[in-house]
Amino acid sequence: MKKGVSFLPLLAVTVLLGTLTAGSALAQDTPKAPRKIQLTAADDTAAAEATVDYGHALPAKTDAGAAFRHSDGASLASRAAGRPSNDFSHGEGEEQDRLRFPGDLTFFGGPTVPFAQSHPIFLASPDGTTCPVNTCWGDPNTFLNDFGRSGLSHVTDQYVGQVADNRYTLGDEFVLPFTPGATPLTDGNIRAIVHAAAVLSGEAGFNHEFHVFLPPGQDECFTAAFTSCYSPDNPGSFAFCAYHSSVNFQDVGRVLYSVEPFQNVPGCNVRPGTVNGQLIDSTNSTLSHELIETITDPRGNAWFNFTDNGLAGEEIGDECQLITIIQVGNQLAVFGDPIEFRVGRHHFATQPEYSNEDHACAIRP
Repeated sequence: MKKGVSFLPLLAVTVLLGTLTAGSALAQDTPKAPRKIQLTAADDTAAAEATVDYGHALPAKTDAGAAFRHSDGASLASRAAGRPSNDFSHGEGEEQDRLRFPGDLTFFGGPTVPFAQSHPIFLASPDGTTCPVNTCWGDPNTFLNDFGRSGLSHVTDQYVGQVADNRYTLGDEFVLPFTPGATPLTDGNIRAIVHAAAVLSGEAGFNHEFHVFLPPGQDECFTAAFTSCYSPDNPGSFAFCAYHSSVNFQDVGRVLYSVEPFQNVPGCNVRPGTVNGQLIDSTNSTLSHELIETITDPRGNAWFNFTDNGLAGEEIGDECQLITIIQVGNQLAVFGDPIEFRVGRHHFATQPEYSNEDHACAIRP
C-alpha cells in the first residue's frame, strides 16, 4: 500500500547566461546525426584556465542535500552587488507591491536568455547498445525540441521580455564515447567536454546551452575533494542532482552549460506512475529546471529571491520543487511530484516554475 502527500519544500540550486536579439532565434532544423567529440590535451588546458562565473545546483532529496542547501553559494549581498540603483524592470510602486509576496523574484540587472538553442552532449557507451544516445536517459531530445512551443517556456516571458513561440529550440547533438568509472568526474572534466563541443561546432555565447548527460553509475563532483557530489552510491556526499553554470574560456569565450546526471535514482527521481514513467519524466523535470534557471538567471545576477526568509537566494525553479512522500514497503521515500502538460501530441510531466505574475508556481502563463 502506498500513501502520499504533496507539499512544497524550500530547496536551492546553481548556474547559466545571456541577453540576445530576436534575430538570434534559430529555426528548428531537420535533426542531424550526433557529432562525435574527441577530447584533447588542449581541452583540459582550456578547462583549467577558464573562469567559472557562476554555478547553481539542484540539491538532492537527501540529508547531504539538505546540508548543502543551507551552506551553498555566494552571499546574497555579493550576488546583488552589481545591481544599478534603478535597474528594476517595473515602476517603483509596482515593485514594492510585488515584493509583498515572499516567493516573488527580484531583478538585479544581469543578463537573461530570451533566445537559445539547447545542445545535448551524451556520454554514451562506445558499443552504442549499453547506454544508447538519447534513449538511455529516456527521451530528452523530444522535450528540448518541443519546449519552445510549450506553455512552460512562456512562464519565462515576464522575465525576459519576449512572448514569441520557438525562442528555445533543439540544436546540434554531440556524443562522447564513454564507459562509467569508479572515480567521480569533476566540473573540470565537464568543462573540458563542453569546450570540445564548442570548438567542434563554433557554438558558444549566450544563445547556446550545452547539456551534459552522464550515464547510469557515473558520479560527478564539483572538485577533486569529492565532498559535494552527485553520488547515489555514497550517501555522505550525495548533495545535488544537477546544476547549471557559466564559464568563460580564453579562446571560445562565454559558454553556458548544465550537468545532467542520471536522474532515475532515489533522491532525484519523480514519483512512480507519471505519464511517461520515471525514467523519462525524472530526466525531463530536472532538465527543465536547469534550462529555465539558465534562461532567467544565467550568471546569478538577474532574477532570484531576495527576501529575508527561507526562500532567499532561490531561483525560479528552486521555489517550485514539489515533492511527495510515499510509503513504499516499511519505509517512506521522497519523490518529485511533477505536473502533466501536453505539447502537440506529446505529453510531459515536469515540475512547475515560479511566476511573479501569479505569485505562485505555474506550468503555463
